[in-house]
Amino acid sequence: MASNNNSGIIEPTFPTGALVPKAETGVINFLQKYPEYDGRDAVIAIFDSGVDPRATGLETLCDGKTVKVIERFDCTGCGDVDVSKKVIANDKGFITGISGRQLKLTPQMTASNTVNGEYRIGLKNFYDLCPFKVRENIINFNKTKEWDGPNKLAAAATSRKLIEFEAQNSDLSKLSWDKKLIKEDLDNTLEMLNSYDKLYKDIKTTYDCILYQTANGWQAVIDTTEKGDLENALHIGEYAKTHEIKNVDDFFSISINVHDSGDLLEVVGMCSSHGTHVASIASGNHASKDVDGVAPNARIVSLTIGDGRLGSMETGTALVRAMMKVMELCRSGTKIDVINMSYGEHAHWSNAGRIGELMSEVVNKYGVVWVASAGNHGPALCTVGTPPDISQPSCIGVGAYVSPQMMEAEYVMREKLPGNVYTWTSRDPCIDGGQGVTVCAPGGAITSVPQFTMSKSQLMNGTSMAAPHVAGAIALLISGLKQKGIKYSPYSIKRAITNTATKLGYVDPFAQGSGLLNVEKAFEYLTQHDNAIENMLRFAVRCSAQNAKGIHLRQGVLKKPIECDVSIEPVFFNELETEPQQKFSFNVRLNLISSKPFVQCGAYLDLSYSSRSMSVKIDPTGLQPGVHTAIISAYDSNCVQKGALFEIPVTVVQPHTVNCSESRTFHCSSAKNDGSIEFQPNTIQRDFILVPNNATWAVLKMRSTDKNRENDVGRFFVHTMQILPKSSCRMLETMKILAVNSENETTLHFPVEENNILELCIAKYWSNYGTTHIKYSLEFHGIKAINSSPYMMQAARGLHKLDFVALNSEDLQPQVQLKTAAVVLRPSEARISPLSPTRDVIPEGRQIYQNLLTYTLHVPKAQEIALYAPIFNALLYEAEFESQLWMMFDSNKAVVACGDAHSHKVFTKFEKGEYTIKLQIRHEKRDLLEKVSEANMVALFRFANAITLDFYDHFNNCLVGRRKFTSCIVKDNPPKVLYVAPLPQEKLTKANLPASSAWLGGTITFAKDEAVRRIDAHEFTYLLNPPEKKNGNGGNSGSGSGTANASKSKTNVSIASTSTTSTTNSTTATTGANSAASGDGAAKVSTDGAASPKKSAADEYAEGLRDYQCMMITKSEVGKAEDIYDEVIAAHPKHLVAHVLFMQNIDANEYKPLLPLTFAKMVNTNVDADSHKEEMVRIRTALERVAQLGGFVVSDMADEYDALFAYYGLKNDTRPDASKIKTNMDKKKANLLEALARRGVAKIKISIIDGNMKDHLEEFSEIYVEISKLADPTDSKVINFTLWHAFANSQYGRMYKILQKMYDDKRQRDILEELNLVAGALEFGHLQTAIQRMTVTAYPNGFRIF
Repeated sequence: MASNNNSGIIEPTFPTGALVPKAETGVINFLQKYPEYDGRDAVIAIFDSGVDPRATGLETLCDGKTVKVIERFDCTGCGDVDVSKKVIANDKGFITGISGRQLKLTPQMTASNTVNGEYRIGLKNFYDLCPFKVRENIINFNKTKEWDGPNKLAAAATSRKLIEFEAQNSDLSKLSWDKKLIKEDLDNTLEMLNSYDKLYKDIKTTYDCILYQTANGWQAVIDTTEKGDLENALHIGEYAKTHEIKNVDDFFSISINVHDSGDLLEVVGMCSSHGTHVASIASGNHASKDVDGVAPNARIVSLTIGDGRLGSMETGTALVRAMMKVMELCRSGTKIDVINMSYGEHAHWSNAGRIGELMSEVVNKYGVVWVASAGNHGPALCTVGTPPDISQPSCIGVGAYVSPQMMEAEYVMREKLPGNVYTWTSRDPCIDGGQGVTVCAPGGAITSVPQFTMSKSQLMNGTSMAAPHVAGAIALLISGLKQKGIKYSPYSIKRAITNTATKLGYVDPFAQGSGLLNVEKAFEYLTQHDNAIENMLRFAVRCSAQNAKGIHLRQGVLKKPIECDVSIEPVFFNELETEPQQKFSFNVRLNLISSKPFVQCGAYLDLSYSSRSMSVKIDPTGLQPGVHTAIISAYDSNCVQKGALFEIPVTVVQPHTVNCSESRTFHCSSAKNDGSIEFQPNTIQRDFILVPNNATWAVLKMRSTDKNRENDVGRFFVHTMQILPKSSCRMLETMKILAVNSENETTLHFPVEENNILELCIAKYWSNYGTTHIKYSLEFHGIKAINSSPYMMQAARGLHKLDFVALNSEDLQPQVQLKTAAVVLRPSEARISPLSPTRDVIPEGRQIYQNLLTYTLHVPKAQEIALYAPIFNALLYEAEFESQLWMMFDSNKAVVACGDAHSHKVFTKFEKGEYTIKLQIRHEKRDLLEKVSEANMVALFRFANAITLDFYDHFNNCLVGRRKFTSCIVKDNPPKVLYVAPLPQEKLTKANLPASSAWLGGTITFAKDEAVRRIDAHEFTYLLNPPEKKNGNGGNSGSGSGTANASKSKTNVSIASTSTTSTTNSTTATTGANSAASGDGAAKVSTDGAASPKKSAADEYAEGLRDYQCMMITKSEVGKAEDIYDEVIAAHPKHLVAHVLFMQNIDANEYKPLLPLTFAKMVNTNVDADSHKEEMVRIRTALERVAQLGGFVVSDMADEYDALFAYYGLKNDTRPDASKIKTNMDKKKANLLEALARRGVAKIKISIIDGNMKDHLEEFSEIYVEISKLADPTDSKVINFTLWHAFANSQYGRMYKILQKMYDDKRQRDILEELNLVAGALEFGHLQTAIQRMTVTAYPNGFRIF
């Protein structure tokens, strides 16, 4: 009905029945005729993103009481929590969670625990248990509710203090050093508030999880309070027993399952709203029957296959676990009747693959009808997804149909158009010639979605919506068959809906399969032919040596007849358990009929229970250019009216050819005088053209021929596709919606492959009103290099020669842009082990194993990186192995990235650091897993700026870098020869490549036209020279990785050739031949450059002994170290390095190196306990000793202060020995700074223990000033003292700034905990909550489980 209503009267009606369409397929009539066959006794498993049992219409069956969603599992592992750790509460009823929080047990938890007070604990980050949009809503809600108010008030208060300070100090450029620190403190406090405000949206929430056993099963507690207040936490039981689903917050709800005798808690969320919408179409039960799903009384089993770690993509692990759960439920008495899978990808081949084999097993052994969406990748042919395109035609594939009523009710269209398939629905045939689309059904609905969307219902469309319509319809059929006691199988169901579907003569035959589903006729078929001999068997059709599901000829111009061998084999349902007598007795005599004369075969086939072969002849010689289809149908000669028992689909593509010697342009064929073609809504025009030799791109030109209609714009869906060997339909395609009018020509550039058939598919979009006449042409162009492996250059071979030819005549302007560096990662460990004995075992007893490979990756600086495993990449359904999931962990074992089959193009920014990658490969055959134990991974480091290669048109020019090539005209003959120069070392060094880079990757383009460059680009690989070995440490020339022998220790004490490491500070003490501190026997370099006289053997011996003793000071226990120290000082009283090394030893061994607020908290905890008092005395004594040692260094170097200040005041040192002098002075400065810093920290700690810190502030400030004269206070050598100085002055903003710098350098938990205390000292409670969340998430107790 159009929206314009001239009468002014509004009709109080709404076409609610079309919101969830059912009339189109006869569902409404069926339910009116058979109201009892409403899905009762039928169970539909939804393989999707998760179903919300609290969504409208999914709460109960039609009785209003019985739960509809009877089982709910997350098969991906995304919600898994390791709760194998067991604890018992202390006397006060507390347990310590994995987060470190103290969790207070409730009386109910204590009373109901049936396992001697034992509790299992784990930790779960909830970030990936809900969709991105929901996470965003939750964060925005919490930010508004909990964060914005307190943060704005704190920022305002700090700003006021800053304004007051500036008012009191008018000239900020003349502030004294202490006032500068006050201003710095206020500035940093404000910066702290602002930086966390920006960071807030990235803060993830992680909860403590507790699991314990009760008389009624397992009970889980999720500490959503984040404070250990379990009284107000989330308490929930196992879904299978309680059907509980509870809210984590105002948006998001969960349920749980328990596996492996309690070692694994599975938290079930939803990664999108898709699954709930799908379930509502299949089985929604509403108060208003108009908006019911198709089978309102069917039960639902929710099996999540979309992994929240990957957005919502399915994984092999999830699919296999879901199928195992279906098998398990079928065996345990909960028969799964129908699977709906509105998920899928495009496989590179469909005649093999572990997941497809298991899918067929579910159908062929367990009798489950598998319904799958065909995909939304049309309108070009061969775009059916996997599933239904698997090795056997086990699935029912569904295309998407839109009716006039749907257009009106769902799409707000101003007028109805004839019913049709959606333009984008995927098309037959499968690449191997099989039929992927079985039937079509309504592909849109406005129905229920999860509560987290904050919406009661939403419009979604796609074959994802058409598939559950068919799944619901099959549930109706099965409901009726069960009640009537009629035996059926997945094969009889599929045969029934195929033979009774309504063929739509005006609709694209490639999109509708057998036609529009007709439920009434399908049920009549099943009841009329309930005793048919073929009801419990399928006919396995295999074509040619490739065991294809059909015949598909698309190999160029076909000029002669072709013979194809076809085998047909009857296979009983659950064939291994079928009685031999049944097999022996089976016989059927078939009439074979070809629908088109160009396909010929024998007319009769007598078929017993064995395979029969026959020859099919295809004669394409009389076929015009285009696509031609035929079907060989097999009818039971005793009952032809049953329809075909099986079909052999045949597709032949005869292409147009383009004679480039005459013209490079293909023009559309038209019977009209102006050469145009008429397009109505959803009109599709397909042309198949054999792409000429040397063509690499094409240009489509379109213009409307409708006169005086310049403002009328037609929306056209252009889809170009070429099928490449062993590749999916997506490998070489272009999809674009274009606006076409008569005023301007519309053009589209796209890449093509020579000598391969191109499908040019132009469709007027299904909802685009009106008639449009257009003319179009396709012009081919091309430039290519004709060398062997032209797009792979080896640096070791020097110059790279390329011979270019063109299709005709083109502007050549080649360009190589290298955008990534590849680092090959080899596994450091490969461990094969059996997985869960309850969750990962295929009935009966087929244990799934994993091979868990471990890799390490060093990231030298913050950079974008993509990771993938080459031998598993881009494979999922067709893969030999069922999983290739990897997770990447930082040095603290927190997950930072995750990937699966398609991760090679997903770049993620990683911070500098060391990372661990774990790759899980799964299979039931252990021997196969052993074969991949050495599988590499590749890390692609993306450059900030691309590296370019230079081209030259003469060998010698390339050799010496003279006169670079820019552009020229290239023709088909003779070839244009160009040379590519290898990258110079200087360029590689400047690029700062990661160490051990194996190759550089990027693209090479040839054309001058920028529009062509964007689409006609080839992958280019630049193989680097093998790494050079340097002093046994390895390395890569030009890697930019720094000095090969650079030490990773915090403190390098140079004693002759020996290095000693101390972890207490980042400062450096040195001794030996070029000691910085003066001392007995030390060779000195004077500041005027005069060298010391040559040492005697006795002097060298004394120095060597002293240096060895100094080295042992840092390695020995404190008591022994002091003895050695005393010996050194007795022999060399002025050897100040001994003081510094002994300070390091005491700092490292006598007390824990706590940060200021943490130290103060420790000092002021349990102050009355005798043990605490004794400990404080011990620590104070050690601190006094450190302060004393520091004092020795400071006093002994007092005479050298002026020399140091004078030296560092020099702008230039032109003395001959300037470098030696600098080394000497740097060592002196380093020793002095370390002594000052350690002494200062020790004195502040002593004042905290004594409780008189404020009385010593002047002393601390003096040390600060002395340090500031020689170094930046934030220098790594003295930053620790600067932190303690800020603490002593209660300058918490400065503390934040310093701690943040320390955390950026090394991400340690104690720094975050100190930041939390800083926020507490500032009374920023909201900031404390945020930092605590960050801390718990960033420091898990172990690697996340798969």
